[in-house]
Amino acid sequence: MKKYHFKPYDESKAPHTFLVQAETILRMRGKEYGHFLDLFNNTSQRMSMALGKEVSPYDVARLMIELKLSRLDQGEYKEDTIIDLINYAALLGSIKSHMEVTKDKSIGSIDINEIMNKTPGE
Repeated sequence: MKKYHFKPYDESKAPHTFLVQAETILRMRGKEYGHFLDLFNNTSQRMSMALGKEVSPYDVARLMIELKLSRLDQGEYKEDTIIDLINYAALLGSIKSHMEVTKDKSIGSIDINEIMNKTPGE
């Protein structure tokens, strides 16, 4: 698996810099792993089987955020963790919006290309 590194701290970074980095990583991961809705739906099904109770895709995203926050609590600051937090929060919001629109916890039927290929503001 490739690591994607950005410019190290040689100057103060503006908040939008983290957003740009996060979007870049999100798009790379989409190409590498497929559509996030399919991934989170699959992960929720696997977690549900492992735990013996329902875990929604929304729950999965929330748990991933908690994992990243826990990593910040455990040791030194890593910029990758902040980028991951931004992306999991964005995925959480998108998952929730799809659940509301479809009125269903299952989100596997969403068109992958339609979402990933949209540009901001569309």
